Amino acid sequence: MISSIALLFVCVSVCTAHLCMLSPPQRSALNDINKAGSDSCILLDGPCGKVTPSVSKLFLQGGANLTVVFQKNLDHFNSVSPGYWSVSIGDEANNGTFKELYRTADTSIPSLSLLTAVITVPEPVGTKGEHMVLQTQYVTKNPKAPPVFYQCADIVIMKRN
Repeated sequence: MISSIALLFVCVSVCTAHLCMLSPPQRSALNDINKAGSDSCILLDGPCGKVTPSVSKLFLQGGANLTVVFQKNLDHFNSVSPGYWSVSIGDEANNGTFKELYRTADTSIPSLSLLTAVITVPEPVGTKGEHMVLQTQYVTKNPKAPPVFYQCADIVIMKRN
């Protein structure tokens, strides 16, 4: 019984937080992000961890470059089968259809490390501003960790003049 409780405690403490998106800011709160294992960084269900969309406060121009900043809040590096980090853009309402714009391999950098991805914002389909979702993923490929962690930010993409 005691070993079962100890195992549960280890799983909860290891599997409680892993990816925070700092810029653009993620939908959920950014509390305790300087602590490895922050509750602000655990979203395990795709897309977007099932967090309710917010009112878009970031307006971007199609064709512009955007630097996305995210945090490896808790390290799940697996040297046998390294995972990866991904940045995608899409329409969460349309069956969670996302287009990957950036991918980089996970490395042994420690918990709380910051990563950046420079992406080119795609042109909107319509002539008006188009609400889209920017999604970051930490795909662990680690059998001792959840398979994927998610964070999302709501954005509006405007057509270039």
